[in-house]
Amino acid sequence: MSNIRKQLSVGSTSRSEKALFDVAVCLNDGWNVWMNVHLNFAVKRHGNDVDREVDCILYHRQYGMLLIECKDGHLSTEAAPHNSEGFVWKQGNRTMERSPVEQVQSVIYPLHDHFSEMFPKEQGSGYNRVRVQWALCLSDMESMEKIGSNAMQPKRAIFKSDLKSYNTLERKVKKILEMGEQSRGGQPFANDVLPDEQYNRLIAFLGCFDEPTWPELWDMQANARVRPTAIQEMLMESITRNRRMRVEGVAGSGKSLLVQWETCRLVKEGKRVVVLCYNDLLAEQMQRNFSDLGFNDGQVVAASFHKLAAKYVRLAKVKGFPRKEPEEWNAKIEYFENLPKCFAEALLQFRCEKKKARFFDALIIDEGQDFENSWLDVTLHLLNDETTGIVRFFYDSHQTIYKGREVLGNIAFNAMPVMVLKRGFRSTKKILQWVYENTDIRIPCYEETVSGRDVDVRIYTNPEEQVELLHREVERLKKKGVEPKDILVVSLHSKANSALANLNDEMFRWSDVNDSLNSRAINIVSAYRYKGLDKRVVILTDLEPSRSDPGAPHSNAHLILVGATRAKDHLVVFRQRHKI
Repeated sequence: MSNIRKQLSVGSTSRSEKALFDVAVCLNDGWNVWMNVHLNFAVKRHGNDVDREVDCILYHRQYGMLLIECKDGHLSTEAAPHNSEGFVWKQGNRTMERSPVEQVQSVIYPLHDHFSEMFPKEQGSGYNRVRVQWALCLSDMESMEKIGSNAMQPKRAIFKSDLKSYNTLERKVKKILEMGEQSRGGQPFANDVLPDEQYNRLIAFLGCFDEPTWPELWDMQANARVRPTAIQEMLMESITRNRRMRVEGVAGSGKSLLVQWETCRLVKEGKRVVVLCYNDLLAEQMQRNFSDLGFNDGQVVAASFHKLAAKYVRLAKVKGFPRKEPEEWNAKIEYFENLPKCFAEALLQFRCEKKKARFFDALIIDEGQDFENSWLDVTLHLLNDETTGIVRFFYDSHQTIYKGREVLGNIAFNAMPVMVLKRGFRSTKKILQWVYENTDIRIPCYEETVSGRDVDVRIYTNPEEQVELLHREVERLKKKGVEPKDILVVSLHSKANSALANLNDEMFRWSDVNDSLNSRAINIVSAYRYKGLDKRVVILTDLEPSRSDPGAPHSNAHLILVGATRAKDHLVVFRQRHKI
């Protein structure tokens, strides 16, 4: 994420400035970005002052500085009248008072002169040079169109296609900075890596404004993130051609978003839809989303498998099944073991009684890798037509975390055609890289996926030390402008086995089995309970050393993957020190 020295003005009406800023904000940390900079300095060698505003300045210590003039609309040039030289520039049908090339080019040499005074080398051996180049940003144009190549070198134009991603922009900017100059015999301007003191002097000269808070930067980043809409909607069009479909997608590939879109599409077609998952928190969130869209229970029901099963079993008054979930552990185990079979009995009873309100036209399963294979056979009985009813099954084999549960081997579901979502767009590149380094599970992402901040790893010796680490980490995040609502603490253990089990105060609240999330505190959840959901900042706790070979992937690799990829923008990890 680039260092933003001045945000784009809220009142800015320039499309080109906004398009450039939205992508530049996602450049990596080596880049500094200034918008609408007012330059006022004296050039001692020539005895004149420069007073000029520059739309955008990009600076990298290794590559140099690029001054960019932004222009909206379609520009063109015409040869000047016979009694004058040069070109007339037009913006649409309007003749421009001053050439945009002259506007930005005229400050290049004065800046070079000024920097020669600012950055002397030690012991009077010359000065450190800052390369300064120029470009025009023409975000409404795809090519030079009617701009004459004699009026401006085409290589200096940043077009709409160059703003598709920050990687594309960075490549174009580097090429411009490395362009040869006639005054240097066709070689690019020289550039030296400034020492820290002189680098800070440059920052102060161009404007060392208060940097935005992390949430403000993330909001800016969101403008340049991969837009899943066009990609996913195109994929959904192919899904609609099949009444039954499996969708395998990596973490953060937008499976839950596709679940919502497909549900909305089916409801609008007059279908009644049931959406099932294993995670109760995910089910609650989906039900809220559908309610916010104006859908009622007669159109769509979103629930966890066991909650819907228990509801149907009690409505059918299946003999021998308890009226409520028992509290004693052994009885609880027996309750959940018998629930799927009783669920099937209840559905058979409703079908015999022709209770159509208990059945659906379409079945959608999210996080399907959590479902026991035998449960899936039962879910098909929820359809009005068990043979031809619509089925959508979303899953990720790498997020299989319930040991001892037979999953992803159901004959009926495996016979369905499959579509694969191979790339994630939720988490940043640095989060996904950390996941790969610690689990050996690679999640490909898009070129446009933002790099993001480094994953912060905090080391503890005794698990109880995490309580103090957690308080310190939250205070640090607060100083960066991150609010509690944007923070989630994810434990790799259940509450009973977590070192944070007793942490329950005004700041932190555990969301244990069947607990809803707390809206006023920072929630602590196990990775098992937060599957399918995400937060801007995740603090991953209770990461103990692997019990297997230290050189091999962690023994809890899938669980670590699930916990870490809940983070959209920043990940903090509490890792226990390896014992010698």
